[in-house]
Amino acid sequence: MQRTLYNEDHEAYRETVREFLAREVVPHKDQWDDDRWIPREVFAAAAQAGLYGLQIPEEFGGSGEPDYRYRMVATEEVARANAISFSVTLGLQDDLFLAYLLPPIHHCAED
Repeated sequence: MQRTLYNEDHEAYRETVREFLAREVVPHKDQWDDDRWIPREVFAAAAQAGLYGLQIPEEFGGSGEPDYRYRMVATEEVARANAISFSVTLGLQDDLFLAYLLPPIHHCAED
């Protein structure tokens, strides 16, 4: 069955996420789970790859992308890679922290 939820841009983003995970996360995820620690550099690389802060305006370092389906694409790919610890960081960043950060960011952008 063909999925109609995502368009070509979402699928291109899926490839970006999939490549990032294969390169930066999958080879290390078991060790990170054992250590109960993910190196800080991974978060910076994920941000550079566009996995974090999708809704943050571009002038503040985000993608300025309000379409939540991109977040769902990332969630699907992280689940596919079975990168459980890394998935928690996406949830914290985009679902929890951004709920508190976006209103002040938008307020600053208006000033």
